[in-house]
Amino acid sequence: MPSPVPAARRFDGALARHDVGVTDDDRTSPGPFSRMLGFHLAERSPDRVVIEATPGPEHANGGGIVHGGYLAALLDTTTGWAVHSTLEPGQPAPHMHLSVQYVRAGVPGRPMVCTGRCVRAGRRVAAAEAEIVQDGRVVARAVTSHAVLDLPGAPSGPSGA
Repeated sequence: MPSPVPAARRFDGALARHDVGVTDDDRTSPGPFSRMLGFHLAERSPDRVVIEATPGPEHANGGGIVHGGYLAALLDTTTGWAVHSTLEPGQPAPHMHLSVQYVRAGVPGRPMVCTGRCVRAGRRVAAAEAEIVQDGRVVARAVTSHAVLDLPGAPSGPSGA
């Protein structure tokens, strides 16, 4: 079945950011999903990214601790920003893999700080890592890999073909 999105607006099978209602402000902040979760971009440089969040009771699982999905989303967001901080503006680098290690329970209502860094950004693959700390103790950490895609509209391949 053909895509309902015109070919000029598609990118490698995915919708371009302007197709899903992302604003210019979202390009310099963690984006609408992360904003809904309360994530705040506190620091961004080529060396590291820091995202802060304070999970509420709505982010807890049935046991009353911060849900693992919330922690994974925070790690995903931070590693994504770490990789994008090393690439050309607008260059796509979607996650290919996210591996999370949950170290201890997170507590709702207490601030969390997630610090990430891009370990390597090559022409086709990038790798990053991040760690969430709450009350001075590691709660979770992750390693990720990302597909570094060509910039939309840029020639592909070494000869531009």
